[in-house]
Amino acid sequence: MGTLSGLQIRRLVAAKKLVVDPFDDELVQPASYDLRLGDRVLASPLSPDILGNLIQLNEKSPTYRIQSGQMIAAISAERLELPLDICGRFGIRSEFARRGLIAFGGLQLDPGFRGRLTLNLLNVGPEPISVTLSNPLFSVEFQTLDEPADAGYEGAYQGQEDFPKEQYDFILSARTTSLAEIPTLRQEVTRLSVLIEELEEKLPDPDEGWELRPEVERRLRESLEVASSSLLSVDEVRKNLGI
Repeated sequence: MGTLSGLQIRRLVAAKKLVVDPFDDELVQPASYDLRLGDRVLASPLSPDILGNLIQLNEKSPTYRIQSGQMIAAISAERLELPLDICGRFGIRSEFARRGLIAFGGLQLDPGFRGRLTLNLLNVGPEPISVTLSNPLFSVEFQTLDEPADAGYEGAYQGQEDFPKEQYDFILSARTTSLAEIPTLRQEVTRLSVLIEELEEKLPDPDEGWELRPEVERRLRESLEVASSSLLSVDEVRKNLGI
């Protein structure tokens, strides 16, 4: 089994043995083909208030910014059809991987597969990463088999033109805390610290107000000057109180 070169990919597409629709010769690489981002993205929640959502990309709003810690699902603009003697593997282009975007999911393309490709992507980098409608995002390699497969792929994703239902359900129904909330939590902690500092500045000094008033201080000093002989004894106090 060998990986197809860019020249071989062109020949097979021209012969209609391998289908890449639409095909763009400029997206052919030395030993792979770049696929573009389709017109929709499934975005996971960013906070309890910003839930998962289906993002429609168009000319007026062609770009989506994947926040640090956020997961999205992306779909290819192209539709593929593989013959029984070709399989493939796909992932994201290296320029996105170097910025911290990780791809995961079913990355194997079996012989006979037909449909668009979908990928789950997680931004583990420190900054948001933008993906744009019709810009190259995926990269797919094709390999020839030593002999054709007995039968083509007939799994649940055969002929897919959209995200599978379980992918919609998983992302759009998510309610739990995600990594994408970490920057938000950090901002809230900073904001809370500032509020505490402002409050402390406005509160009175707990040591203030404990100074004796002049009148009280004078009477205490005078009491120290009273002769002990003028003070009542304990027995006299008891007698006066009738104890």
